[in-house]
Amino acid sequence: MNIKFYFAALLFMASVTSVSRISAEQAPKGSITIDRIADIKYPTEQQWSPDGKTVAFLWDAAGKQDLFMVRAGGQPVALTDFPVNPDTLISDIAHFEWASSDEIILSKDNQLWNVSTSSPKPQPMEGFQGVSSFCLSADKQTIAFVQMGDIWVASLKGKTRRRLTHMPEGLHASGLSFSPDGNYVAFDAARHEQVAEPLPYNGNLVKVFRSLSWDDRIGVVSVFSYAAEPMWIPISARNYGSTEMQWAAGPSIVHEEFSEDHKTLEIKITTLSGETRTLWRDHDSAWISPADGAMDVTSPDGRWVAFISDRSGWPHLYVIPTDATSESQARQLSKGAFGDGYAAWSPDSKQVVYAHSVEGNQMERFISIVSLATGRTEPVVTDRGVNRAPAFSPDGSMLIYERSAVEHPLEIYSVAKRGAVATRLTNSLPPGLLPQYLIAPTAVHYPSRADTKSVPATLMVDKHLDRTQKHPAIIWVHGSGADQNYLAWHPGFYRMYYSMSQYLAQQGYVVLTPDYRGSSGYSREWATGVSRDLGGSETQDVNAGADYLKTLSYVDPDRIGIWGLSYGGFMTLQSMVTDPTLFRCAIDVAGVGDWETWTTGGMILGRLGETPVTDPELYNRSAPVKHLDKLVRPLLILQGTNDANVPFWESLKVIDTLEKLGKPFDMAIYPGEIHFFRRAYVLRDAWKRTDAFFDHCLMESDPAVKTNAGNSSETGAQQ
Repeated sequence: MNIKFYFAALLFMASVTSVSRISAEQAPKGSITIDRIADIKYPTEQQWSPDGKTVAFLWDAAGKQDLFMVRAGGQPVALTDFPVNPDTLISDIAHFEWASSDEIILSKDNQLWNVSTSSPKPQPMEGFQGVSSFCLSADKQTIAFVQMGDIWVASLKGKTRRRLTHMPEGLHASGLSFSPDGNYVAFDAARHEQVAEPLPYNGNLVKVFRSLSWDDRIGVVSVFSYAAEPMWIPISARNYGSTEMQWAAGPSIVHEEFSEDHKTLEIKITTLSGETRTLWRDHDSAWISPADGAMDVTSPDGRWVAFISDRSGWPHLYVIPTDATSESQARQLSKGAFGDGYAAWSPDSKQVVYAHSVEGNQMERFISIVSLATGRTEPVVTDRGVNRAPAFSPDGSMLIYERSAVEHPLEIYSVAKRGAVATRLTNSLPPGLLPQYLIAPTAVHYPSRADTKSVPATLMVDKHLDRTQKHPAIIWVHGSGADQNYLAWHPGFYRMYYSMSQYLAQQGYVVLTPDYRGSSGYSREWATGVSRDLGGSETQDVNAGADYLKTLSYVDPDRIGIWGLSYGGFMTLQSMVTDPTLFRCAIDVAGVGDWETWTTGGMILGRLGETPVTDPELYNRSAPVKHLDKLVRPLLILQGTNDANVPFWESLKVIDTLEKLGKPFDMAIYPGEIHFFRRAYVLRDAWKRTDAFFDHCLMESDPAVKTNAGNSSETGAQQ
């Protein structure tokens, strides 16, 4: 049953006060407006053309995603202009690959298309309807694809095709990959099911569904097979976002494998005769903390695996031969109190390029190249900001990479491998949003309430703020538990919240963004510091942020708000029930109210270390929905109904509990919206509600601005 139509009516349940406040929105105080930040575009999946002259990428414009190309010194050119679905206002491209230096094949709505860079007008490929996944061989002559549940191969020139598999019933294939010689196709497979989730307070007319996935496997099939049973590599749990299988010399398959409790990670290699051995094994009694980008990547010649491990205490770059018989054959290529990520090989398999922080600065990323033969590291991109996801050009002379900075959101850049000035290839800021109005965050540290450990954070204060007066402040809590904040525009899913922090700072709020323990980008000790303590010490890290703000002479200690998305929404709720009067108000955006009912995976099981059966009290302590009787301050709830990260029932539980307790609250529900708000009209509505809510609670509630003339010194924590 499609539930989005039901929740259109549910919108009317939202407090009318929220709607009325939107209409009273004040005029913006600078060029950073809600309408403009809703129009910021987002480039992804940049790929070099085979001749290295062109970069193709996807550019998302608040739900309308199209394929573009760009050459150094030129402007991006749209290769597609697909209309959005009139009901959802979304148009997505699932995947694309270069078929030659002037032709690209792409997948949209289970149909394959091709488009030429010389005459951008995509054409549907005949006979490729109902294709859910595809890949091209290294020589670009053959395409493998999933159609009618089975894997097929076809000649791009001869227009002939051959069915390769007879898949067991219920197994769904995805993530296809040709072996380097083109003789085999590897793929992921799993069984999926949508199971109705009973909600006792919800009645019988509306149901929500939990997505289940099991029987995870890797399959390999020969291109000379016909309707055959693949060779299967059974695997245990794999964390979302981890690297899928990759081809190595032999040929053989390399893949990562997590234990169910997320405390062990193994990099394994399997020959086509079915023999598997472990190349590397990490175990942490707390849990395996995530890394930036793919955790491992195989060299083009198939003889090496580069990977990230925090075994030394920080996430660092290692390499190991694919024919290694012992972990002792691995080599650590970087050392120090900083972290690495986003490794990529040079075409000749002799160098690895990677992104990294530096000692004393974990909130920015730079790019360096290390030689496999000498171990010597050379910096390539040293510009301040977040530089990541580098990739060599086909001849190895150039790099493309992603970059965000104080002056702009995530953009695509190119640079020569040695000593050249980088070239910016995209401009994602909308007209009128002027870089000079953007506010540079600064790094701060303050002691945690839990144990006085130093909590890293960023502080955003408009340069025009009158520091002789006291102003309201807001704490933004990032999600995932394992993300982090940067001294630049957030490069990932939290980019729109960074944008909103910029807007709020421009309006006169002081904005603090803590990297509570569990956040990535720091030491293993900090990343695993929430083991068996979910919602405990990390909440005290966040609450201590309010203590820190109170030490700033220009912050009104009685006007501090808090908000967060996803895990940050959970943390926001947890803060409001553990110290009910610390914050004047709160906004929960798609937060988890109870980990027992969340679609639990290895990440949370690893952090908690127990199940709801083995330690129900641990789950009770970390379930803010069970302690909402303590809520005494205003709360706004925002969530989309098409949320695959935090199912909508998590907010329904919070809403139902608050109503039973007679607690006043505001809410807005967005039919069909995903976890990370994406569509422009949703962003505008959510941000206007956010602006009005904070304005009412933190500005209007105390119209007498407190003056602190003559005392603008800052005391307390390090800044």
